[in-house]
Amino acid sequence: MIAAALVLLAIGGAGFLAKLVIGPNLSDRVVSLDSILTIVVTALTAWGAYTGRSTYLVVGVVVSLVAFLGTSTFARFIEGRRR
Repeated sequence: MIAAALVLLAIGGAGFLAKLVIGPNLSDRVVSLDSILTIVVTALTAWGAYTGRSTYLVVGVVVSLVAFLGTSTFARFIEGRRR
């Protein structure tokens, strides 16, 4: 069951990666990058549940915090460019 979830997450990640490459503007790319990082955190959590190791959960929390800070920084940068 976890393997099926990881395959579906990989398919979703590939779709967001394509949107990251072909996104027409910067805000689309920022949203797709944030979504890719969300998929990475979800995959780490699923893998941690599969292996029974809590290390993956800690790494997932750290990645999600970095993703939040990065998205906030990009949003501030985009907002500053529009003025």
